[in-house]
Amino acid sequence: MADNGKVEMDVICRMETHTKTYCGKFEGYSLIKTLPQKTYIEIGVFHMAGVFWGIHFYPNGIQDPDLTLALKLLTETSRALVTKFEIILLDQKGDKGAKKSGNYSFSKQGDIVDLWYMKRPAFEASEYLNDDCLTFKLYLTVSKPFFVDATRKKIIVPLSDLHQHFGELLESGEGADVTFEVDKEAFRAHRNVLAARSPVFKAQLFGSMMESKMDKITIEDMKADVFKIMLQYIYTDMLPSEVEVSSEMAQHLLAAADRYGLERLKVICEAKLCDSLDVETAATTLVLADQHNCGQLKGVCIDFVSSCDMLDAVMETDGFKYLMSCSPLLLKDLLDKVHNGSVWMTSSRNKE
Repeated sequence: MADNGKVEMDVICRMETHTKTYCGKFEGYSLIKTLPQKTYIEIGVFHMAGVFWGIHFYPNGIQDPDLTLALKLLTETSRALVTKFEIILLDQKGDKGAKKSGNYSFSKQGDIVDLWYMKRPAFEASEYLNDDCLTFKLYLTVSKPFFVDATRKKIIVPLSDLHQHFGELLESGEGADVTFEVDKEAFRAHRNVLAARSPVFKAQLFGSMMESKMDKITIEDMKADVFKIMLQYIYTDMLPSEVEVSSEMAQHLLAAADRYGLERLKVICEAKLCDSLDVETAATTLVLADQHNCGQLKGVCIDFVSSCDMLDAVMETDGFKYLMSCSPLLLKDLLDKVHNGSVWMTSSRNKE
């Protein structure tokens, strides 16, 4: 057989690359600086390249008595993951400071690499310890191989556009069979769509309630813009991209989602409120989470308010006064957390 210089490929191996910028901050260094060697605090967990990663802070090092930030693979992997990282410590002004970069290959769960280390006395005397906090940025690239069968052509399946069609159905109003009046604005909709998405609408529109026989239904105690966004979510399973959902809007949407049994929308609002949590909003967000049975958001708020450097500032806000007056049981939960504030350290894993 003549060699024509060409090689027919059966399998092609390619590298799939993922990149991420992770901004991290650890508060309360003085509380953990005397922990034993090899003891760490997990200060970050994130998902990337199909696996979970953890950022661990060892105040007295892993092998040597150096402060160490390390990256650890938390889940199993079937293929080696090649990483390239650059970590930068930020000084008191938030400017870039100490920098370290490197490469490492992770092959199994539990593999760990030092991202940055420094002698503890040098760190404590440096500009990178600011108000008992350590702040850093991690630029991470993860590459992993995947295999392509070169002998078989692939058929590309387009992404689902179901949400787009339902969004157009809502916008056009074609076939709409019920109208809602909300804050003097009218919204046309489809009973079947609402009932399929919301157990409350199902009971209201197809059950024994009087609304099941009505063509026009008035919604009380809700703003028109809130109802409009909720309606768009019901039809498309996402928040409208052209609308900026503020913290205030997320609060109203969370209440509406709870009212109509839209559990995923509730969690979306919880996440938005969690991301925007600050001193001014913490107490009112805690009350809201308690009122609407949002366990995850309630836990985040209690942790935030009860932290040693936040409590005094939060107690000065009008939101905290509102919390004291409207929910004494919730206030008790918060004070219990403050009283037991040292418990969090015991829950950290002490061994590798």
